Amino acid sequence: MGWVLLVALVGAAPAEAEQMVRIAVGRFRSAMSIAGPGLSVETGDGTRLHPHGPLVLAPTKRGILVGGKPVDTDLLRIRSTGDLTLRGHTYRRELEVSHRSFRGRAELLVVHPLPLETYVVGIVSSELPHKWPLEALKAQAVAARTYAVWQKYRRLELPYHMESTVLDQVYHGKQRESDLARTAAEQTRGIVMTHARRPVQAYFHAACGGRTESARAGWGNALPYLPGSPCRKCNAAPRYKWSADVSADDMTKAMGHVLGERVTDVVVVTRTKTGRVAKVKVAGPGKSRTITGGDLRRLVGYTKLWSTQIDSIQKTRAGFHFVGRGAGHGVGMCQWGARGFAEAGTPYDKILENYYPGAVLTRMY
Repeated sequence: MGWVLLVALVGAAPAEAEQMVRIAVGRFRSAMSIAGPGLSVETGDGTRLHPHGPLVLAPTKRGILVGGKPVDTDLLRIRSTGDLTLRGHTYRRELEVSHRSFRGRAELLVVHPLPLETYVVGIVSSELPHKWPLEALKAQAVAARTYAVWQKYRRLELPYHMESTVLDQVYHGKQRESDLARTAAEQTRGIVMTHARRPVQAYFHAACGGRTESARAGWGNALPYLPGSPCRKCNAAPRYKWSADVSADDMTKAMGHVLGERVTDVVVVTRTKTGRVAKVKVAGPGKSRTITGGDLRRLVGYTKLWSTQIDSIQKTRAGFHFVGRGAGHGVGMCQWGARGFAEAGTPYDKILENYYPGAVLTRMY
C-alpha cells in the first residue's frame, strides 16, 4: 500500500507539502535525561505531565518512570521552545519516547520527527566534510533524500523510518549542520532518483577502490540501476589502500560459532567480477567452513577489514595479514569518488548518473 502512494507521489505533478521523516536516535535500558528550555510533556492520549526538575526517564517492565515515578502511558511527547539535548546531541523542539520490550528487556525508544529537508542537511553534514566541493554534497543530498523516501515507505508500520547510525544513514543532530550542506539541500530541494516511477535504493559508501559493486554481487538482489560502475576517482581516500593484521587468537574467537576450533588458514575461494571476496574458506586442524566475504568482514570487524576488496591474505607467525582497497560495502555511490568527480568539474547530476545508471532525477515537491 505504501508503494502505491509513493508511485502517485513521484509520478504526478510535484506536491507542495514537504515530507516528514521519523528517526530513531536512541535506545535506553537505563535512566536517561532530556533537557531544553520550556519543556512540555504529554502522554499518548494528550494528558499533560508536570515533572519537577530535570526530565529523567527510565524503563521498567511495566512502563516509563518520569522523575522516578511511574506514569500510565507507553508514549511521551516531549516538546521545547528551543532545542532539546540528549546524550550530547542537539535536536529541534520535539522528541517522542516510547516504552517497549526488545529481546526480553524493557527499553525506551527515542524518535525524532523532523522535515525531510532538515534531515537531508543533517545527513550531508554528518556523512561528508563541509569543505568538500558543492557538487559532491549535492549528489550526496539527492542520494540521502532518495534513500530516506525509499525507507520511509518500506517502514510505514514501524514507529520510525530510519536509524541514526550506519545501519541506515548517519545522523548526528542539529549541531553537525554546515552551511554548505544546507546550500546543497536547498539547491536540490525535493529531487529524488527514480526508476520505473519508484525511488531507487540509493546506497552509498565511503570508497570503492576503483569500481563499485553490483547490487546482485553485494546484496544478492539484482537492481538495473546498480550494475556496478567504473569510478577511478577515489584514490585520495585515506583507505583507498589498507592493510590489517589479525592475530590467530582473534581470528579463532571471531570464527567461534562458524568453525568451533582453532583457525589455521583463511583462503579466498571465489571473487566477484570486481575482485571482491565472494567466498572464503576458514580452516582448522579437523574441519573447514566456507563463508561469504561479507560474513568474514562482519565477524572480524568492519573497522578491521574495511571492505571485501581484499587483494591478499597471508598467513604469518602471529596470525593473518590482509591487504585490501576501499571502505564500505562498495554498492552505489562512492563518496570519495563523488569528491573526485566534483573536483574535476563534473556536475552532481552526472555524478549520480555514473553511480546509478538508468535512474531518473524526479522532483517530488
